[in-house]
Amino acid sequence: MVLKMNNTETKNRNPVKDALEILPENIRDSIARRINDVISYEPVIGIMGKTGAGKSSLCNAIFKGDICAVSDVAACTRETQEMRIQFGKRSVRLIDIPGVGENAERDAEYEQLYRDLLPQLDLVLWVIKGDDRAFSADEHFYKNVLAPAGGEAKTLFVLNQVDKIEPFREWDVVNARPSPSQMQNILDKEAYITQRFGFTDHPVIAVAASEGYNVTHLVEAMVRALPKHAQSGVASQVRDEHKTRTVTEEATEGFGDTVDRVLDDIIDNTLPVPLRVVVKAAKKAVVSGLKKAWNWIFG
Repeated sequence: MVLKMNNTETKNRNPVKDALEILPENIRDSIARRINDVISYEPVIGIMGKTGAGKSSLCNAIFKGDICAVSDVAACTRETQEMRIQFGKRSVRLIDIPGVGENAERDAEYEQLYRDLLPQLDLVLWVIKGDDRAFSADEHFYKNVLAPAGGEAKTLFVLNQVDKIEPFREWDVVNARPSPSQMQNILDKEAYITQRFGFTDHPVIAVAASEGYNVTHLVEAMVRALPKHAQSGVASQVRDEHKTRTVTEEATEGFGDTVDRVLDDIIDNTLPVPLRVVVKAAKKAVVSGLKKAWNWIFG
């Protein structure tokens, strides 16, 4: 006989409590608090790039709802702006950072801003306009400001508006994809940017946000580039069409690894020896149970 939970039972279900049932009752609450801290972690993503690179439209293409104001006339970002994306109980913070290379005086002021912000960020999306050919200011900031401050591993370069790359009249509007000639020029541009910036941590991702081209691939690259503890929070806020099996599996594994590290910290630093043995023996089952509940928690 199969027993079905009624709506009240489903609503009141607590997967963290369920996963911890295997542990001694006197330590469940303290461990649950630490795990709930992992679940409620709010990722922080910096969005940077020159005016006109399409930062706002890119945010709108990635995340649920319209997050950033879009303008084709005036600069949307003259000062740092912070936004919170929240659907359900989870949230992500976006910090819209002023673009570089537009004003030498402003660039000098922004250098310290970038250095101060970097430790707060889980990921930096550096957006470059597809047909932009001026990279000297971007190179200076990346090589002299972000990279020395530890930003190399955090920075994901996004080549946006690739529908404007020549021959732009050949863009396949019906299928929202580049022509073979455009694709070759896009690949050449990706290689050129890689050469100019000289980084290897993450590949350049080419997209046309307004056309919906390759955004899912970008989301997958973002989740891979994020620290493990931030992956699930971001995955929970992306548009449903981008929440692929790859995204879900990557985030689930990251969540499991984070919980595993938290349990190791609790075992090694807070529990008396007899309890350490018990929790160590149960750790694998606890992590497995929470991973199985990922969709319930973050989906």
